[in-house]
Formats: sequence, C-alpha cells, structure tokens
Amino acid sequence: MLTETFVNLTNDITFKFVFSHESLITDLLLSFFDYIGIHKKIESIRVFKDYSIYGANLEDKVFFGDIVAILDTEEIVSIEMYTNFGKEEYMKSASYLSRLFGNQLKKSDTYLKAKKVYSINFMSGNYYKENTEVINDYGFVRKIEKPSMANEFISMYLIRLDLVKNMVYNKNEKRLIRWLRLMNAKSIDEMKKIGGNDKTMEQTIAYVDAFLKEEGTTFQDKINYEKNKSHEEGFNEGIKENAIEIARNLLKTELKIDDIAKATGLSKQEIEALK
Repeated sequence: MLTETFVNLTNDITFKFVFSHESLITDLLLSFFDYIGIHKKIESIRVFKDYSIYGANLEDKVFFGDIVAILDTEEIVSIEMYTNFGKEEYMKSASYLSRLFGNQLKKSDTYLKAKKVYSINFMSGNYYKENTEVINDYGFVRKIEKPSMANEFISMYLIRLDLVKNMVYNKNEKRLIRWLRLMNAKSIDEMKKIGGNDKTMEQTIAYVDAFLKEEGTTFQDKINYEKNKSHEEGFNEGIKENAIEIARNLLKTELKIDDIAKATGLSKQEIEALK
C-alpha cells in the first residue's frame, strides 16, 4: 500500500527525513544566514536526526530535537519544525537550546570554550503578537556595551511559514523565501514549479517523492516507525552514557580495565579511549 496523501515539508517526519541529508541542510542554513545578514561559509557539517540531549543523571528529562547540525566551526544549530507554536513549544525550544549550550563543556573546560548555539524554529502564527516578521530574533544574551547579534552566545529564531503564503512572488527574492515556499507546497507538482531548474531543490523534491511512495509503507507506518526508533535509540543512548560516566569514575580507582569492562558492559577499547 502506498501513501495516498501528499505530506509536505511542514510535517516534522518528512522534514527530518529530507533535511538530515547534509547537502540540503547546508543549503538551507546558508540561505538562512544570508537572509539575516551573517556571512558564513560551511566547509563541513555533521547532521543528526532525532538528536537526544541528556541531563546530569537518568532522572532528568531527555530532550529530543528534530535536527542538530554541527558546523566546521563547532557552532551548533538546532532546527525544529512545528505545526503549532505556543508557550509549551517555546519553553521546549528554550530548554533544548540551553542544554545544547551547556552540554558542550566537560568538567575541566573553561566557559570560554563554549561555541555559539542557534535555534531555528519553523512555525506558523504570531507568538504573543511579537513575531511579526518572516524571521524573528529571540536572542537570549546580548553584551551591554555592544548590543549586536554578533555578540550573542545563544540565539533563537522563529520563522513564520504562514507569512510566506501571503507574499507576492518576486523573482529577485532571497533564496530562503524560496525554501519556505517549497516547504509550504501542497503537492509534488507545486514543489516542481517552485524548485524547478534548481539542482538542490530538485533533489529535495526527489527525496520527498521517494519518501512518500516507499512500497509497503503508509505515512502512518512511517510516523510509528520514527517514534519507536527515536524512543529506542534514546533509551539505548541513555544506558551507554550512564555506562561511560561510571567507567570514567572507576578509572580514577585502581580497578583493572577488564573489571571495568565487566562492570559497565563497555569494550576495553572504549574504556581505553576514556583515559
């Protein structure tokens, strides 16, 4: 059975599948930075889908992000797609962003080692009647003496997809606006009209088309699969992180590597790498 209904890029399952491809998320991010006036090159990028961030212990809430991209500068970009955006979604994004920033640092690191973290949230609606532009800067930290974007360590942006629907097409419009139009498209044919003759966007359309037409899979199957996979991966990662922390503590004692391996379930090579 094939997926009968077109599901566009504003659905987070489709969004995560498509933009977990490095070339596509790189193009999207470059268009975003260009739109907000930041000149940035991305020489390389590491992309993670359903990225999980843990607290100090197993009782802490685990945050799952749609996509996290780590740039060659080690700056971190969290990208989220929201169907609705209200107070809870804002608090979720703020919590995730803050933990991403703090979790960069190990015990011996100076705070100056932390790199900038961006949160880019695609959504619809006028949150608290304050995000009136296509891109709205909800920056967290500004230096008093120089209140500019360049001095922020943590930045949150809300991007309003609903405003793009009402914009009149302009052939000279920024590339980001074209990406937003592509996300809003209601059919593959509409996507082709928007992204035609553009190699990267045509690749995006091909990924969406293939994703929706995968044989033997309905879109609900994909939703269930992604949710189960995220839960299972998050659970397994939590166990592994806990084992690593225990191993680090045991290495401070005189316990032999073999005994630490038996106690934690880690391999000798993994334990050696922690020294």
